[in-house]
This record gives sequence, C-alpha cells and structure tokens, in this order.
Amino acid sequence: MRLSHNTASLNVYRGYSKAVQKQSDAMNKISSGYKVNNAKDDPNVIAQSERMRMQIRGLQMAGKNAQDGVSMLQTAEGGLDSMTSMAQRIRELIVQAGNGANTEEDKKTIQNEIDQMIDGIDDIAKTTEFNGIKLLAEDKILEMPIGANAGESVKIPQFALSSDKVGTDMTNTLQSIRSANKNDGTIGVNNIVDNSIDKALEIVDRSLDKIVSVRSKYGALENRFEGGLQDINEISDIMDGADSNLRDADIAVEMAELAKNNILAEAGNAMMVQTNKFPQDVLRILENVRSK
Repeated sequence: MRLSHNTASLNVYRGYSKAVQKQSDAMNKISSGYKVNNAKDDPNVIAQSERMRMQIRGLQMAGKNAQDGVSMLQTAEGGLDSMTSMAQRIRELIVQAGNGANTEEDKKTIQNEIDQMIDGIDDIAKTTEFNGIKLLAEDKILEMPIGANAGESVKIPQFALSSDKVGTDMTNTLQSIRSANKNDGTIGVNNIVDNSIDKALEIVDRSLDKIVSVRSKYGALENRFEGGLQDINEISDIMDGADSNLRDADIAVEMAELAKNNILAEAGNAMMVQTNKFPQDVLRILENVRSK
C-alpha cells in the first residue's frame, strides 16, 4: 500500500479513459454514419475513398453531360425532321410543276410555295438551337465528355444546312435549288418551264440525302449517348457500393461497441471509487498505530 502514488487507481483510470475514448468514437461513427471520418482513423482507406469519390463525381457529371447530349441531338433531329418534310414537299411541287396541264398561273403558285418552303428551311436552320447553341447553322465540332477521365469524350459534328450558308462538305445544298439554272437566287418559273425539272429533282434528292445522312448520324449518336448513360449509371452505382464498404459504418457493430464501452466506463468509474479509498486505509492503519 502506498500513500503518495495510488498506482491501482491510476491503472483503473487509464483503462477508464480508454473506454471513454472508444465510447466517444463509437458515438461519433453512429451519429455520422461513417467508420472513417478523418485521415487519422485510417489513412489508407481515406485515400482510397477520396480517389473513388473523385471518379464517382466525375461519372455523375458525365451522366448529366450524356443526358444533355441526347437532349441536344433530339432538338437537332426535330429541326431536321421539319427540314425533311419541307424538302419532300419541294420535291412534290417540282414534280407537280412538270405537269403539262398547268397554266402559267399554276406554275407561279407552285413556284411561290417552293420559295416559301426554301425560306422555311432557312428559318429552321437559323432558329434550331439548344441552350443558345445554333445546331444547324454552321460547320463545327462539339466535344461532349462522357467519362470521368481525360480523353473520354465524344465528338458531335455540326453541319450548316441553310440555303445561304454552304458548309465545306456540302457542295450540293438547298442553295443549289435556288440557283438551279439562274443566278438571281431563285429557281424561277422559267427554269421549270424550260425543262429544268430533272435538274431540280436531282438537286433536291442530293439535299434530301444530306439531311437524311445527318439525321442518321445524330440518331446513332443518340443511341451511343443513351447506351453510355446506362453504363455510366451502372459503374457509378458499383463504385458507390465500393465506397460504402470502405467508409460507411456498420451501425449494428458500432452499437455493440458502444454498449461494451458503456459497461467498461461504468465499471472503471466504480473501481476508481474503490481504489481511491486505499490512502484512507493507510490513514486508518496509522491511526491504529498512534492509538497504541
């Protein structure tokens, strides 16, 4: 028995402090839902988790990009669909104009509708846009990231499909319809009358082929984006599960740990009460010696 140093009490207190610290850690994990809340809890796990989260957030944003890509292509296809209908109507009118039973007034009426259809195609090319981006008015390449890492992007080609703006790869556009055999910017009734029907049909067919070709490319890109979006979502979900295994707390385990440390802390507190009585026992022994 010692008077100056109550070693037994100090040992109990050390165990009690450990139990209280573990109790606090368990409560922190239960309240936060994470078994690793900061780097000191597990440096290796926190590094793995943060790298994984970087990929997850990149994939989530790539998924949003893919959705925007689909929406943009659907917008462009809507404009192309209208262009196709108008070009088909132009073709019908050209065939109709070749009917020998038409009067000059009939041909003027047909020509006027053709001109209106061409202007309508120009309007569609100029006004079809997505988030302020003109989709059918100029030739350029848009890049759409669909992955979390560098280089994981898709190129979206844009084409100038208006009759007054010929793209580098569109040598036969609807501008050619206007200037089939004249230089004044219109087909003109005389063009139709003077046996230019075949030439006009040839030009319209080439223009339709171009529009349909662009629609086909955009349709393929839509399928690619939609398929990529499904893959992105699946990969993101799998990585979320992996990150959960790394950092999420098992509440059942932590509750059991908390209950255990509660008991140890209470037991330690009770034992400190007992060990703190040891100096008093020494005093009682000394009192007995003095009384003798």
